[in-house]
Amino acid sequence: MKLKPLLLAAASASAIALIGGCASSVDTGTKLLPDQAPLLAADAKAMIARLELAPDSAGSFEARCTGALGLTESMLADLAGRTGPASVADLQFFDTMSNLAYAIGYGEAGVLAEAHPDADVRKAGEDCQQKTSDVFSQISLSRPAYDRLASIDPATLDARSAYLLNRTLRDYRRAGVDKDEATRDKIRALNNELSALSTEFNRNLREIQGSIRVAPEALTGMPQDYINAHPPGEDGLVTITTDYPDLQPVFTYSPNDDLKRELMRVNQNRAYPENVAPLRGLLEKRYELATTLGFPNFAAYVTADKMSGSPETVRAFLSDIEAAARQAAGIEYARLLSKKQQTDPAATSVGDWSRAYLAEQIRQSDYTLNSQEVRKYFAYNDVRSGIFQLVEDLFGVEIRAWDSAPVWQEDVTAHEMYQDGVLIGRFFLDMHPRDGKYKHAAAFPIRFGPTTDGVPVAALMCNFPAGDHSTGLMEHGQVETFLHEFGHLIHMMFAAQPDYANLTMGAVEWDFVEAPSQMLENWVWDYDTLAKFAVDADGNTIPPELVAKMNAARDFGSGVNTLRQLILANTSLAYYDRPPAEVNLAEDIRAWGAKLSLFEQLPETHSYASFGHLDGYSAIYYTYQWSKAISTDLFAVFEKNGLRDTATAASYRDLVLAPGSSKPAGEMIRDFLGRDWSPEAYEQQLIAAASGEKAE
Repeated sequence: MKLKPLLLAAASASAIALIGGCASSVDTGTKLLPDQAPLLAADAKAMIARLELAPDSAGSFEARCTGALGLTESMLADLAGRTGPASVADLQFFDTMSNLAYAIGYGEAGVLAEAHPDADVRKAGEDCQQKTSDVFSQISLSRPAYDRLASIDPATLDARSAYLLNRTLRDYRRAGVDKDEATRDKIRALNNELSALSTEFNRNLREIQGSIRVAPEALTGMPQDYINAHPPGEDGLVTITTDYPDLQPVFTYSPNDDLKRELMRVNQNRAYPENVAPLRGLLEKRYELATTLGFPNFAAYVTADKMSGSPETVRAFLSDIEAAARQAAGIEYARLLSKKQQTDPAATSVGDWSRAYLAEQIRQSDYTLNSQEVRKYFAYNDVRSGIFQLVEDLFGVEIRAWDSAPVWQEDVTAHEMYQDGVLIGRFFLDMHPRDGKYKHAAAFPIRFGPTTDGVPVAALMCNFPAGDHSTGLMEHGQVETFLHEFGHLIHMMFAAQPDYANLTMGAVEWDFVEAPSQMLENWVWDYDTLAKFAVDADGNTIPPELVAKMNAARDFGSGVNTLRQLILANTSLAYYDRPPAEVNLAEDIRAWGAKLSLFEQLPETHSYASFGHLDGYSAIYYTYQWSKAISTDLFAVFEKNGLRDTATAASYRDLVLAPGSSKPAGEMIRDFLGRDWSPEAYEQQLIAAASGEKAE
């Protein structure tokens, strides 16, 4: 998911340079008076309440961004200049101030940068994000603002306010507020450089599309709807891109090894060499930032406030998961090789590009499961309706159309969520690929709250086929991805807090944030759930025996897929846990591939250049596996009580999702489980996969 921390998103210097053009009713160019604080807060709340995702032009959004950041800096100057006894009002003012900067500078700007069809507006969104990073730097390194908050007596606060104050002061210190002025200036400059590098890295991921041109006969064996969607051009050749709807079916269904190999080569070289320099810059500047702040490297810095607490804990965890996955992976690989040898008796290895196709052949021969038969029951329009209904039934909410929503492109849909007749959130779905749009799948927070009507706003961006059974057939794995991202979205909806935006899910520990979405994936394997929306073009419901076959084959591949995730997790850690001069981008990821992958790898590829998590997640890609372990433990309660048990769902919603970040994740998990979480259930699941048995 795409998420920037709402609290102190960056570190910076103490000097405050007011930006002109502020859309405030007070004069930001004059000395601020104490009685102007209510006006500033009111103006901030009014700006947060107005959602602008369909600007008239790039210039109009630039003006909005300038106004919001100018107002933020005015508020910071007010907070830093206060005298007299500090109180909870200062903390509330800080919360409104940081919420304003996030709402416009990351929430709106992030969506516009990644998805708006106008390149100039995308550029305006990028520029606003960079300016916002600097404003958060100003906030996080303002010693006067820190001193003001630090002078609040915790004994005068309620428990929620005291918890937030303690965490805010911790984050100030992590940002470097206690350093001397020259060091704070250096930190601010580093963060500005990092923001620019991040923008360049992500722009390349968004704008660069790989493709190959092949003769029509190269598509032999592909589903007919795929062939229909890829007619030859004027030169008689078919174009296949690296966008997901093009890419994934080829690897799964094409018997043409040369086609798969070439497509993988192009995909693994996407954004190369363009992203080498920005990625190298990210490593160098983050290392310099971490060492300036007193940490040995950036991995040590970024894990210090997570559930893991340190790179050492992460390494030990990844090692345990590797041990649990190894046996299953070995058995799975042997089956894949044996399947390949049925058509190529001389084969001694399996290429990574052939893995998905051979796995599909095994599903057909060993489990009598044909994924082309499965996909005909999953048209996008039906899947969306089914996911809506699942969430409505499970959590007692209602999803309605959001009329007159500010959509940024005609294919984007907008929706509202109600609970007991009360509006609790709004969201957008931008679900299909187009030029210049974000290439992956993610949930984007736009408003954490409090906002208009006191509700959060978010957007899902994915890249699925669009439409009905003629154009919109999805792989079952894509349905799982849809529900995964929707899990992030409902977390945002349920975690809105009535008092502080900084107690929503925006500050949840990052190694927990994927757990709720991963847990929700389990429902796309449940027949009672699928039977409500999975139908073919004639309206026939997916047969229960087909779903039973899907579940029988579900764990096949879990071992090799887990090792693949461990390659990425260990690579991200290795890039950031040492001086950048010791990092060889190509060799390090290749070395982890050699250690953990059982498959033949393509030479001369540079997959790190399109590994987008190396920016947003930096060293902590491990969080997917950490969260997976938590989600497996959480799901055991549903398995025991029933996947459709609304009492369990309500308990989960109220104890795990609804608290947002108002308490540590470990406490929320304990509240639901009645004990501390353990990775044992996940490890046992991986071990059981080796024998084909279900873990008890």
